[in-house]
Amino acid sequence: MPSNKSATIRYRIIDRCLRNPLHKYPSKEYIRQKISDQLFGEGSDSISLSSIEKDIVAMREDESLGYRAPIKYSKLFKGYYYDDPDYSIDSVGLSEEDCEALRNAGNTLQLFAENALFADLRQAIEKINARFSLSGDMNDPNVERYVQFETPHSANGLSWIKPIYDAIVKRAPIHFSYFNVYKNETKNYELDPYLLKEVKNNWYVIGWNDKQERFSTFALDRITNLHSDKKLFKYRRDFNPDAFYKYSTGIMEGPKPSEKIILEIYGPIARLLEITPLHPSQKTITKKQEVLKVELEVSVNEEFMRMLLTYCNTLKVVKPASLRTKLKSELLKGLTFYR
Repeated sequence: MPSNKSATIRYRIIDRCLRNPLHKYPSKEYIRQKISDQLFGEGSDSISLSSIEKDIVAMREDESLGYRAPIKYSKLFKGYYYDDPDYSIDSVGLSEEDCEALRNAGNTLQLFAENALFADLRQAIEKINARFSLSGDMNDPNVERYVQFETPHSANGLSWIKPIYDAIVKRAPIHFSYFNVYKNETKNYELDPYLLKEVKNNWYVIGWNDKQERFSTFALDRITNLHSDKKLFKYRRDFNPDAFYKYSTGIMEGPKPSEKIILEIYGPIARLLEITPLHPSQKTITKKQEVLKVELEVSVNEEFMRMLLTYCNTLKVVKPASLRTKLKSELLKGLTFYR
C-alpha cells in the first residue's frame, strides 16, 4: 500500500511520463524532476532518485494497488517504458487512495470555485463534487447504472495541450502532420501558435500560417508528430482572441466580415432560442404568440449554415436575401436524398 497520499499522485505523474509521446523512454532523473516540479514547484529538488526507484518497483509489483504496471527499462535508450504501448493505470479501477486523493482535491477546489481565476473550471469542479456526493466509492456500479455524465467525444490530441501551451508561451513555432478529413489527406505544417481553445469537448490550436499568410485553426485530435522549433517567432500584435471570435458561432474564424441577420423562429423552438440564443449578439425584434423575430450579427460560414439547418423546419431567414438563397439551395440539395 502507498505509505502516504502523495505516493498516489507520484504514480500518476510517472504514468504520464511513460505515456508522453514527445519524450519516450524517460530516465529516472527526468521522472524525478517532473514529480518535484508538480508537487513542490518548478526547479524544486525535493524527491530523491531512490524514491523514484521505489515507486517504479511498487507500480510493478505491489498487488495492493490493484494493478501491476508493465514497466520495463531500455538499456539502449537508458530510460523506462511500458511493455504494452496502450497501457495506462487510468484504465484500472481506482484504489481507495486514489478516491481519497480525488475527494481531497475536489473539496479543496470547491473552496476556490467562486474565485474569478477559477471561473472557467467551475463546471468541472462541480462535476467532481457531484460525482462524490452520489457515492464515495468511484467504482460503485450503481452510479454508472443510474447516472450518465457527459464524456468527451475523443481523448485523442489531449497530450498535445501542454507542448503547444509551452510553445505559445515561448513563442516557438510548431511543426506537425495534420489529417484533413474533407480532403482525406495528411500534410505537414509549420505554425506560429497563438491560442488553445476548447469548443464542445474538442480542442483546437489557432496560429499564424506563414505560407498562407493568415491565421488557421487545427483540431488537436487530427495532429500527429508534433514538435516545437528552437527559433522564436515575432508576435503579431493584431491578434486579439476576443475580437477574433466575436462574430463566430463555433471554432471557425476567417476573413469574412460579419453580417446582420434577421430570423423568424416558430413554435416551441422560439421559446427555446429566446432562452438559449444562437449567438451573444442576438436581440429580439418582435415576439408574437409562437413567433419570435430576432436580429444577430455573425460571420456567415459553414458552421453558421449547419446551425440554421439544425432548425430548418422551425426557422426562416428574413434577411439578407443572399443567405435566404443559400439556405434554400442547401435544403433542396438535402431533399435529393429522399426522392
